[in-house]
Amino acid sequence: MSLVLAATAVVATGGTTAADPRPEVAARANRVYFITDSVGLGTRAALPGAFGSDWDVTFDGYPALMVDQMESNHVRKAPLDMWGDSAVVAGGYNYPYWDPARFDREIDSIIAAFEERGVQRVFWVTLREVKREYVTAAAWREIQPYYWYFPTVNEHLRRALLRHDNLTLIDWAAIADRPGLTYDAIHLSAFGIAEYTRNVARVVKGAVDRTPDGTVTPVTVAGAAGVPGDAAAVALNLAVTHTRRGGFLTAFPCGEPLPLAANLNFVADETVSAAAIVPVGANGQVCIYNSAAAHLIVDVMGSFPAGGDYRRAGPERLTDTRALGAAVAGGTELRVQLPASVANARAAVLNVTAIAGDEAGFVIAYPCGKEPPATSNVNFAAGAITPNLAVVSPSPSGAVCLRPNRSAHLVVDLFGAFEGSALVLPGAVRAVDTRSGALPGAGTVVTAPTGASGATGVLVNVTAVESRATGFLTAFPCGSDRPPTANLNVGSGQTRGNFAVATPDASGNVCVFTNVATHVVVDVMGTFTKDFAGLTTPGRAFDSRQPS
Repeated sequence: MSLVLAATAVVATGGTTAADPRPEVAARANRVYFITDSVGLGTRAALPGAFGSDWDVTFDGYPALMVDQMESNHVRKAPLDMWGDSAVVAGGYNYPYWDPARFDREIDSIIAAFEERGVQRVFWVTLREVKREYVTAAAWREIQPYYWYFPTVNEHLRRALLRHDNLTLIDWAAIADRPGLTYDAIHLSAFGIAEYTRNVARVVKGAVDRTPDGTVTPVTVAGAAGVPGDAAAVALNLAVTHTRRGGFLTAFPCGEPLPLAANLNFVADETVSAAAIVPVGANGQVCIYNSAAAHLIVDVMGSFPAGGDYRRAGPERLTDTRALGAAVAGGTELRVQLPASVANARAAVLNVTAIAGDEAGFVIAYPCGKEPPATSNVNFAAGAITPNLAVVSPSPSGAVCLRPNRSAHLVVDLFGAFEGSALVLPGAVRAVDTRSGALPGAGTVVTAPTGASGATGVLVNVTAVESRATGFLTAFPCGSDRPPTANLNVGSGQTRGNFAVATPDASGNVCVFTNVATHVVVDVMGTFTKDFAGLTTPGRAFDSRQPS
């Protein structure tokens, strides 16, 4: 790894002179230009180490720089042979007055300057939104004349994401509500430098080769990863990571139009997963549409045969309470009428999305007219958009009911149905809840006795409760090797669940591995006696992080 100080920088000089020849640099994909004001200047020594030995970092900047000065005095004067595919701007703090329209023009102008130099990805570090409880009394007094516009700067940066599909935010504001990061209110301490540079490198490196906004990715499933060549549908786990902004995934049969439905919703810089049951389309493929740039991971858990009990339906949006104006109040019931084509089915395959209000909570899905079970289908955080798959029996009138325990908007999409006797839904049962005992540590395998001896597949909802760190959980048959896949991704402090069609062992047990310390809850929703071919070792069908 080498650190190059741009010739235009006042902090150091010489980048391309004969007396100080430029060191040999990495390929364009592994070169990053970093321009900053005084807030980032302290990271000069630490930034190369955060990127690692296979990256070259060009460091540029000067105290009190405004964004237009960054462009005119630095970007446009830097040597043309210096540029790589990535550039980072750490600016926006310095204004003698705050003019939002001017700032928008400066964002657009400096991004255009980078594009003229062949830069493919532009990153911008958001400003710390200073809060009194995280800084000293002296720092709070010092910041008073100008801290008030920092949130407005960040809001305009977020709006710029919609104008520039090559722009990604490195959200320092999102992780800076902690003490000890700065020695005043915004300038970095040693601890702050370590956290800041780690985050810059993580976001920049994670954006390389991710799937762009609005992409449809075909993934071959039939005849691959253990799936029979004539499979009618597949059980998948979809995941995204290093997301550029908020968006969604939709899985559908290749060769058919993109439906108005979603399987997975995500926000910026999130790793999250969701289960899906998807009909196999043309050329044995399923297609995955991502509305916003992200790395995409597709794991295959099993398949459903042609001529079996699984029947295609949709994808179709059944209801969206946002269009009705009012959220569903906590403790009340939302009735969703199924189309006539599936109203008499044994079960409907639904994707239920909760758009939360100010409180965290959960949603229960069940046949209308029956008591809701003591389990949940969707767990959501305050303000979050959280989907999950649910396989629910309709009432005799063909309706399913949803009950949130806290106010939330609900979106329901239909993805399929099951007929016949292959699927048994006796009622949701809690198989394991570690909250009654010791906290499972990282690397723990939790055994869930599902009671499904002889079943080919078990419908489970796996929930991580108050995870102590960011990580993942994997469900697999006990006694088998743990597969290189995941069923649930969870962030530090989160309570999050995900549906899975898991393959049990001969005794009906499903094992859940967690790579982080977290309590684990496993609810059994039903079983397949036939017509589901679960994979003993689930396979990874696609991962955009891996070179093709």
